[in-house]
Amino acid sequence: MYTASDRKIPTLNALADAWNSRTPGKDWPLFLERVQIDGLRGWVGEGVDFRFPVVAIAGENGAGKSTVLKVAAAAYEASQKDGHTFYPDDFFPSTIWESVAGVTLTYQIRQGTSVIPARLGKVTSRWRGMPDRPQRPLYFLDISRTQPINTQIGYGKAATRANFTGQITPFGDDDRKLLGRVLNKPIKAGGMAVYQNKQVGVLDTGNGTYSNFHQGAGEDATADLVDLLRLAPRNSLIIIDEVESSLHPRAQRRLMVELFDIARTRGIQFILSTHSQVILEQLPTEARVYIQAQHGGGRSVLYGVSSDFAMSLMDDVHHPDLVLFCEDAKAGTLIDALIRNEDADLIRRVQILAAGPASTVSTLGDLSFKKRFPVRAIGILDADQKPADGCICLPGSKAPEKELFESFSDPNWEKVAERLEIRVGDLLQAAENAQQVGNHHAWVQRTAEQLGPRMRTDHLWDAMAAVWARESVDPASRAEFVAAIRNSLTD
Repeated sequence: MYTASDRKIPTLNALADAWNSRTPGKDWPLFLERVQIDGLRGWVGEGVDFRFPVVAIAGENGAGKSTVLKVAAAAYEASQKDGHTFYPDDFFPSTIWESVAGVTLTYQIRQGTSVIPARLGKVTSRWRGMPDRPQRPLYFLDISRTQPINTQIGYGKAATRANFTGQITPFGDDDRKLLGRVLNKPIKAGGMAVYQNKQVGVLDTGNGTYSNFHQGAGEDATADLVDLLRLAPRNSLIIIDEVESSLHPRAQRRLMVELFDIARTRGIQFILSTHSQVILEQLPTEARVYIQAQHGGGRSVLYGVSSDFAMSLMDDVHHPDLVLFCEDAKAGTLIDALIRNEDADLIRRVQILAAGPASTVSTLGDLSFKKRFPVRAIGILDADQKPADGCICLPGSKAPEKELFESFSDPNWEKVAERLEIRVGDLLQAAENAQQVGNHHAWVQRTAEQLGPRMRTDHLWDAMAAVWARESVDPASRAEFVAAIRNSLTD
């Protein structure tokens, strides 16, 4: 479970606290918990769970992100005034090029204290099931929102003062402030007009009024989103395809800050798709979903993936002979130190990648074990976990920080101090004080902080890992660990 101390984003901390302490039926009384897809665009019965009020789905083009979003959008019937009702044929029509049949869409929908299973199916020519879909305000922003109006042929010539008579619906103070925070500029006035069924944002930043015809794509897309947010009532479901589109990294971070706050204060559920490392970095573990298309059909759905892991799979780079998935950067440093002490040449053939929590590493190891992963890989779990198919464990019996801090003798600390060129007495005192903190994940940072502003946390951990791998680990255990990695290159 995500805890507020894990991140320093106030609105995320507040949302996580509210979510973790929610009262069933009262907080987020309307919530789409799961979709399952069979027989559609390569899906063969896999499901996607939504475990947090703001969830982002990542994956390569064609992996199925948009399919999940569209299936989610077909779960509800919107009321006449709130949102839009979507039907499966809106998204998955049969055309002259393909026939959509043999499809089953299954939902797990929370309504108050009840969980309602529901299903839509298309055996042959017609969709059936869910004659009375649950009602919920629903809004779906697809990628077309990022196309500025001035790129659409004919609009620029037509939208002259003589031709345009539409009235502008002004943004309220809160809307202007929200838009200004995301764009990082003052919005003195503004609103939304409609011209030939196309929304036209009109803004004034203090230097005159300018419309969507003269805005950047990021301003246009954000204004459209703010206009939607002001209309969305409590407990809405808002689905946004490629939420980061046209926004630079700082604006992406600012947008996520706002979405976290809106999700908490208005009980709104957001389901997003993304290719952005920045977006994934803002989210807690349970809110990150990665979809991997399998060779020959089917999907692997991974939860809690790190942003580095997601980007490595979506980036077209040369892969090493073997990928070593571990839980976090600290574990990665220990793996590197063990290999370098036992077989320095081996380090050039592997890539050590922090993938996420133990459950994610286990899933990745299992996929590789079953030959369902696109690269040769194994999982390396922390020593306090149990081995699993496709996974081995670090030497020892405890989490990395506990393993080192609690096993180091004074001579070990002396060698660390020598590497860092500091007094061993200062290091021993700092390490002892740090261990008084209940959260062992904070021990390294607390030790570094007490050693002064010039001591970097990663520099301290690198020194500790090097001493541990050479001096503390039983040589036979170290050799066995590295041999298991080496053998995975030829399995």
